[in-house]
Formats: sequence, structure tokens, C-alpha cells
Amino acid sequence: MKPPVWLDDHIYAAPDCPAIDADFQRVREALNRLPPLLDELPKTNDINALRHLLRAIRACWREVRRLEWNCQTYGYNRLSRDGRDEAARVLLSRGQQLQASLAQLCKPVTLFWVRAPEELVRALLQDPELFELAYVIRHDRRQQDQWLSLESEQLIAGLSVDGLQGWGDLYGNLVGRLRPVVEGQPMGLAQADNLLAHPQRARRAAAWHAIQAAWGAQQETVAAILNAINGWRNELARQRGRARRWDALDVSCHQGHLERVTLETLMTAAGEHKALGRRALRAMACAQQISDFAPWDLYAPAPAVASGLISFEQALALVADAFTGFDPEMGAFARMMAANGWIDAAPSEHRRSGAYSTEYADPPEPRVFLTFEGTLDNVITLAHELGHAWHSWLLRELPLEQRDYPKTLAETASLFAEALVRDALLAATDNMEQRRAIAWLDGERAASLLLDVPARFTFERALVAAREEGYVGAGQLRQMMKSAQQQWYGDTLSQYDELFWASKGHFSIAELGFYNYPYLFGYLFSLGLYAQQARAGREFVHAYRELLRDTGRMSAEELVEKHLGVDIREPAFWQESLDYVEEAVARLERLV
Repeated sequence: MKPPVWLDDHIYAAPDCPAIDADFQRVREALNRLPPLLDELPKTNDINALRHLLRAIRACWREVRRLEWNCQTYGYNRLSRDGRDEAARVLLSRGQQLQASLAQLCKPVTLFWVRAPEELVRALLQDPELFELAYVIRHDRRQQDQWLSLESEQLIAGLSVDGLQGWGDLYGNLVGRLRPVVEGQPMGLAQADNLLAHPQRARRAAAWHAIQAAWGAQQETVAAILNAINGWRNELARQRGRARRWDALDVSCHQGHLERVTLETLMTAAGEHKALGRRALRAMACAQQISDFAPWDLYAPAPAVASGLISFEQALALVADAFTGFDPEMGAFARMMAANGWIDAAPSEHRRSGAYSTEYADPPEPRVFLTFEGTLDNVITLAHELGHAWHSWLLRELPLEQRDYPKTLAETASLFAEALVRDALLAATDNMEQRRAIAWLDGERAASLLLDVPARFTFERALVAAREEGYVGAGQLRQMMKSAQQQWYGDTLSQYDELFWASKGHFSIAELGFYNYPYLFGYLFSLGLYAQQARAGREFVHAYRELLRDTGRMSAEELVEKHLGVDIREPAFWQESLDYVEEAVARLERLV
């Protein structure tokens, strides 16, 4: 069974097919129905008439939202497989423009909900259909003093397509077109990235240096991208913060539906336990007999099983069986994903690097993207992305507004799925080499989440602060990256990846800042859930599903309080998770 590719013909036959133009024509008609409805909004005082009007506006919004969601998913997915697909790029741009047009048009509704008297809001939300918006409305109302005038909000939404979003798209174009030359062989970035997990150290080093050279040639362009994105965010914060200034982390926490105090507790816990990540790296260096452990060694496989490759069929079976041991429906879902053509894993020449899960709005179907080349690390990546997909699948029947959960909670299901697979693999073997290989993955994860992710966070805080003072050049970015990695990795690395700010796409996500701590949150939160599962047994399966279903309609603090009865603002919850990490690192140390 070769790695599969997506079967999306029932969505669209091609990014420039006639069905797309027909859909856009239908949506334009829906957009044309909105202005007269919006004109009535400030004129209507009767509560029943207001409810009817708001329901009609929402119906038009949903029709347009479904199409722009589908278009952007389809276009982005096509570009992920081939960065040269110009028709897909055009479709993605059309979807983004449609999203901006919808946002501009609907700003009066957003501002109505934000600024309406509390008694009126409560009365309107008595309507069952409007009550589906209750959490979104309450969340927006928390930042009442950050909203500008209607005209200003519409201008921002319009300018962001070719302004803010355009810079993020430029980075995506670079990723699709870069061709690192590894030992004389040009290849796509995804293929070169996969070589960082090659068993031969020389091959890993060659791939890392080739990737460095490719990004080094583009470092001034990426520096311009980061400056534009962060400059936009800083200026927008200045404009919004006339009554109460929010910094970039305040904005990020609001986007992540997380309180600032929770984030500070989380990062303090990470800082107090970075020795765990360093111990994991030292154990891995010891096992490989490497005295000068380097960035190209971070994803090296366990030495004893370096030559064993896994077929995609075997990988899918491993993941599905592990899921089944926890929840039979979750295991059946993983097999359905492959059978339906909802996974794309076959290596291709101009493929983007990394892996992700996404979904279509209508039909509500998840999709998984990765580049599978037979390593155990690929198996864990498959589990990670299928965990995301399972999360989306559980939300498929909810209103669109409740299917859009924050990034802070997005990594919960994926990292929980990883833990299921790793523990199932450990339980299934007494073979010392296999146990060492699985423990190795735990060590990699501990190092990545307790060192790499906090280093990214530290770097981005420095970048935001430096951008307030002016343009931040490539040389300064390299120094800031080195300093951040030195703070967290210490002497476990013989050198630092000074170009990581260029090669890591998360820094260049236009619409979202600080996409780093959600991984740490998800890692420790999922381990906390895993500890709960061990205590609750089979009863936990239902509770876990319900927790995931609530991720789009509760803050992180509310979610955990409801389903686990604990306060994540306090260090105790995170300490239990870190105890699990301590056990995993100690196991790795024993086995190597």
C-alpha cells in the first residue's frame, strides 16, 4: 500500500473548474442580500423583529462562509502538494478576498453585538438559533474597548488581504519553490526535511546545511516578511489601544481563548523544568556516541532500529489499533480516513514541508497532509494529524461558529493521539531495541516541547519588542534566534540554528502571532488528560469526546474546570503532566 493521495473530485474537479465559478455566482447573490438587511439593523427597535433580522443576516453569512472556507481549503491543499500550482494560488486568493469582503460587510453586526446593552444581548440570546453564537459574542465583548469605528474596522479587513495576508502568502510561495541541493541532488523542501531523521549522521548534516543554504539565500526576503507582519500587528495594537493598550501577547491570548495568567504559569513551569529536555538530549547524544550534538541530530532515529522502514499500511494499522484500544470508533475513523482518500502522504517534488490537518466546511470532511517515507517518526506524525482530524470529525454537526476552535486547544487531540500510539507500541513489545526506539520518541518530544517551543516563544517576544523600535534586519534576527536557543538548550547543542526564524513557517503565519506556546500547552494538557484517563478508565472515553466538542464554545480555563474540575491558572495541574515527562525521560535514560 503506497502512501495515499487526496481524492477531492467530489469537492471540485480542479481549481479552475466551472463549478467554482457557479458557486461564486451563488455567493455573490447571497452577499447582495446582506446590505439591505444590514441597513435595517440600526433602525429596528422591536425585539422580535431584531431577532428575525439577525437570523436572516446569519443565514447569508453561513452561505458565504461555507464557500470561502471550502475554496481556501481546496486551494491551500493543492498548493501544499505542488507549490507551482498557479490555478490553486488564484483560487486561494479568491477565497481570501471573499473572506475579507464578508468580514467587511458583517462588521456592523459584530459591533452591534459588542456594543449592545447587556440586557438586550441577554434577551436576544433567548432565541435558540442566536444562542448558538453566545460564546463568540461573550468572547468579543471582553475586548469592547479595543474595537474601532465601523469605517476603520471595515478598512482594516479590506486592506489585510493584500497587506497582512499577502506577506504570509509570499512565505508560502517561497516554501513551495525552494530546492535545497543535498549532496548534489536538488529536491523539494519536504524531502530535505525528512532527511533530518536519516540514520546516517553525514546525510542528516548534508540535508541541514542544504536547507540552511536555501533559506540563507532568502533570509532578507523572510526578514521583510517578519517585519511587515509584526509591524502591522504593532500598529494595529496602537490604534486599538487608546483606552487600554494590549500588547502582542494579550492579543495572542485573546485569540487563543486563554488568560494571560495561565500562559505565565505555563511558561514558568517550562522554565523550571527545562533540565528535563536537556537530559533527554544528553541521553540521545550518549546513545549515538556523539560528543558534538548539533541541530541536525535533533531528529535522528534511535541507533538500533535505524535501518527499519515501515510501510504506510503498517503505519496506519499501528495508529488505528492504538486508537481502537482507547476508543473503537476512533480506530475505525482512522481507517476510514485512508479508505476515503482523506490522507495525502505520498512524496512529491514541489511539496511543502511539514504536516497539518484541515477540513472542509461542507461536506464536513477532515483532511490530513504529511510526507510519509517509512520512519517511526512519520508514524507518530500520522497519529498526530489523525488526532486533529478526529477532533474535527467530532465537531462536524455543530454550527460553523462552534467548529472553529482556538489554536491553544487545537493541539490537545493531536498530542493525546501521539501518547496513545507511543504507549500502545511500548505495551506491545518486550524487545529492548523496539522499546528504546519508542522511548526515543518520548525523548524527542520532551526536548522539542520543553526546549524548542519555549525558545521560539522567547525569540518571538524579542522580535515583537525589537520591531517596536524599527526594522529588524536578518543579522539581528540571527543573533536573537541564537540567544533564545542558547537560553533554553544551554550546552546540549554544539551550535545553534541561527536561521530557524526563516525556516520555521509558524513565525510567518499572517493572521496569528505566537503560534508556539499552543504546542507546549497542548503537550502538557494532553498528558494531564492522559493521567485522568488512566484513573477514570472506560468512562473517560465519553468525557474526552465531550471535552473536544466544547473546545469551540469555551475558554481554556472554563473547559478544564467543567470537564476536569481543576484550575489551570495554578501550577499543580501542570506539575502532574511534568511528572509524566520525568518518567518518560528517566525511561529513556535507563534504556540507552
